[in-house]
Amino acid sequence: MVKISEIIRKPERERPKRKPGIISEVIKIKKEEESFPGIKKIYEEAIHKLKRLMNDIKDGKNVEGKNVAALAEKIIESLRINKNILISFVNNSALHESNEDYLYQHSLNASILATNLGSARGYSKDKLLDLCGSTLLHDIGILKVPREIITKPSILTKEENDQIKKHPAHGLELLENIKNPPESAAAVIYEHHERIDGTGYPEGKTGEEISEYAKIVAIVEVYEAITHPRPYHRNIPYEGARMIVQEAKSSFEPEFVKLFLNYITPYPPGSLILLNNDEVGRVVHINEGLPLRPIVEIIYDSEGRPAEKPKRIDLSKSPVLNIKRAVDESSL
Repeated sequence: MVKISEIIRKPERERPKRKPGIISEVIKIKKEEESFPGIKKIYEEAIHKLKRLMNDIKDGKNVEGKNVAALAEKIIESLRINKNILISFVNNSALHESNEDYLYQHSLNASILATNLGSARGYSKDKLLDLCGSTLLHDIGILKVPREIITKPSILTKEENDQIKKHPAHGLELLENIKNPPESAAAVIYEHHERIDGTGYPEGKTGEEISEYAKIVAIVEVYEAITHPRPYHRNIPYEGARMIVQEAKSSFEPEFVKLFLNYITPYPPGSLILLNNDEVGRVVHINEGLPLRPIVEIIYDSEGRPAEKPKRIDLSKSPVLNIKRAVDESSL
């Protein structure tokens, strides 16, 4: 079985670079903490704007594509200011307490992840706007699927699954209500459930038949759906990343999976991890290019007792320490 650590590149050998000093690291972390409230407000406002936009689409109103572009612009700017904080909101259960808003949260989160991946791939500003805006709209076809199917907590019947699989076609219909939509919206809406081995839907396209943006959205929207905090179920980010890796060679473009895992850490800020010395820590900062070796704050000692004094460890500078596994907070 392929491991996450095997598919993520080893930048220590490939891209040697001077590590910042303790003072500069403290300053950087402090700036991140200071920018948290502002980016949180942007995230919450984006949910409300996307909800209004999608409700207008559902009601058959004409929607200006410039409204989608404006939202995409805000996401891109927030990623530029502090991508670690914005990405941490994707898995923040405190921001996802209502199942009523699942579609809007899922669409926004997927757009954040896709845009970050596109940035890592070196896309220009125009391409990022197109990718981000298209991802915001990728699931609009769900608006035409009966709500009782979407919110059903138990396993769907074959007939109900068939209804779900119509949402890419429904999405193209609803896209007609948007004036000047993102250039790639139609392809992303229609193809994001296609898989490179031909096992996807609606047409069973393979390889190069699938657009590049749809291949990116396929990865991020599955990861988001797996890890999306729900009142009755939740997988931690590491589990979502592991599932993506398992499908890397068959369902998803391996090149994009590798890029995804290098720039979207399995251990985002706020997540809990168990170290190989049996201490439990909370991730407070991601070291650029070293997603498996973040800075962590120890909250439980090796005996399982709450830490007496705050202690931060930079795993990029502690070769004898490493992460054994992620920890679900509910297990503590």
